[in-house]
Amino acid sequence: MAEKTEPEKRQIKFRSAVVLAGGRGRRMGMVEKALLEFEGKTIIERLLESLFKVVDEVILSVRDKNQEKKFKPMLEKFPAREIRFCFDTLEDAGPLDGIRAGLLESKSEYSFICAGDMPFVNFRVVDLLFKKAGGNDAALPRWEDRKFEPLHAVYSKKLVPEIEKAFEKGRCSVLTPVFEMQDVIFVDISEIREIDPELRTFANINTVEDMENMIGSAVKKEKG
Repeated sequence: MAEKTEPEKRQIKFRSAVVLAGGRGRRMGMVEKALLEFEGKTIIERLLESLFKVVDEVILSVRDKNQEKKFKPMLEKFPAREIRFCFDTLEDAGPLDGIRAGLLESKSEYSFICAGDMPFVNFRVVDLLFKKAGGNDAALPRWEDRKFEPLHAVYSKKLVPEIEKAFEKGRCSVLTPVFEMQDVIFVDISEIREIDPELRTFANINTVEDMENMIGSAVKKEKG
């Protein structure tokens, strides 16, 4: 893959987001993390409210019809928005299978991909990633130590055939197909920090302790 740092400017007129909500929440007692309430709203509500400031549709990637039933009541809170579901096709293939299903369902050439347990996704950061991705294959946040945020990135549909090739080789790492694309834009964390100084956009909830810490942080901010 040829590394790129500056995108070819091209406006993305229709934007999609794929929210990966198919995780089993093993570290939180098998709960639906996205449906946990936080600051008076579920995590998925907060996430959708932010995303719909910059995207035209959201695809919720879930395991199966049973999980879809759990999320459907939440759609009533967004009656004027386009929200659809897609489903995993492989057993225990991880987020990569959800990404493939979401990109195939998406109406747009480009989709923002994120996990369903990220309550603070910053729509301005999402907007930046879409602008960077225009005319290229993807826009991927990169930390100073050259680690990446593949589940908080914008991808084109060109990722789908690379995912298929990865599965054929028995590989399920998200970065495996990403690095096979030719024109991936790396967005340095320093640029994202200008929009989101605390980088809360990347925060996710994996454990009960994560949840308690976020609630504690929110309470402190409210108190000044």
